Amino acid sequence: MQPLLQDFLDKWVYPTGFSGPGVDFRLRQTERCIPPWDKLVTQAIQSAEQDLKAVSDEWKAARARAGYAAEGPFMSIKQMSTQILSVTVDEQSKYIDLQRMRARQIWDEVKHGQLHADVLLRGGWIKREEELMNDARANTQPKLSYFGMTAMFPHIHPLARAGQHYYIEAMACLGISATLSVIDDSLIRHQLRSQEAEEMMHFMEGKYQIDAYALTPEDQKPIEEVFDFLLRPWVSEPSRALGGSA
Repeated sequence: MQPLLQDFLDKWVYPTGFSGPGVDFRLRQTERCIPPWDKLVTQAIQSAEQDLKAVSDEWKAARARAGYAAEGPFMSIKQMSTQILSVTVDEQSKYIDLQRMRARQIWDEVKHGQLHADVLLRGGWIKREEELMNDARANTQPKLSYFGMTAMFPHIHPLARAGQHYYIEAMACLGISATLSVIDDSLIRHQLRSQEAEEMMHFMEGKYQIDAYALTPEDQKPIEEVFDFLLRPWVSEPSRALGGSA
């Protein structure tokens, strides 16, 4: 296991503020997550090392465009608003903590988008953020494992998103840590340092929601189904997911 992952597990995954069925359920799901988390750290380190070998700075722009595609204002508002809509009016009092966390995350995600745009502006790849609206590379995020489930969440269960928060936001934390362990470039560190704490908060939202709310088989089932989906090997490859061969 990568040392970065072991450190993450020891500091953030295994310590618990609760005891009971929610924690037990989360730890069972965690065992399923560890292999892909470990693979992610390895790949992130390799990707960062490969970027450092590049003969131009285009890799910085490529990272920023991809980040903007995932966290630009359009995608951020769309994915977060649907999460809020997963809680019906009559459930507001029961899930008010979830609603507050998700409302805060709208701001977080939009700010992340601005960090990616700032890299492109500071690096001279664009003169105005509006230019990104004409660049498909800054507006395409096809991975089903990332935002592909967004439109489904309002129709599943208020807690379903907690599974994606826990699994995917952990990957965000680990990917940032892995990249920062290799790359010392000021633009990249500016892009990632502010995100680091916020991605951790988003992971902790998922952890808290599972531990505190997933207390019955009925509440655990939709979360486990999200893990079942996210852990399928083809989920990060949309062509295969939609029936293609590559």
